[in-house]
Amino acid sequence: MNQNPLASKLASPLGRRSLSSGLAIALKIAQVLLSVAFAFALVSAVFGVPVSILVAIHWIPARVLNRGHNVLGTWTIAVPYLIYAVVASRAALLIVRRLQRVFASFVANEPFAPDNAAHLRAIWVTLIVIEVARIAAWILVHALTSAFAPTATMTFPHALDNPIDLVRLFVIFVVLILAEVFRQGAQLREETDLTV
Repeated sequence: MNQNPLASKLASPLGRRSLSSGLAIALKIAQVLLSVAFAFALVSAVFGVPVSILVAIHWIPARVLNRGHNVLGTWTIAVPYLIYAVVASRAALLIVRRLQRVFASFVANEPFAPDNAAHLRAIWVTLIVIEVARIAAWILVHALTSAFAPTATMTFPHALDNPIDLVRLFVIFVVLILAEVFRQGAQLREETDLTV
């Protein structure tokens, strides 16, 4: 039974014209999208935090912002959420850049390049930073709202629904384990190269 050579090349995980090269292209697209998201989050925080505070002290009428469910309508939600959005989008951009370096080594057919373990270690540390920022934002949103606007009915952003997200913690542990696997793989490869 003859297999299509292009299909077999695309099914291979490493090398040029492989799944890794396809994912490397997807990561370039993700980098552009996340750069836009980070810029949007930064601009939103720079303008949104002061505007929401000006609404709180009645320098700007509340009706300017409160069209529907608007996170900027109350500073107790806007300040922690927008700061979290900046941290999360910047950290996601750093993760994508590290993943690009990892997949570049996959495309070069060197999965156990010495730097891959360091890249994966940086990724799981960055994931922890995102999660700590999310938990801190959740705590601040609820503490500030209960302290300064206990009677108001507010809709909290979806990203701050639960303080502990087991799926995110699972992903962190998976990347932590992969970092260790790649570290040991690079070490074994180095030992093999020395014996040859």
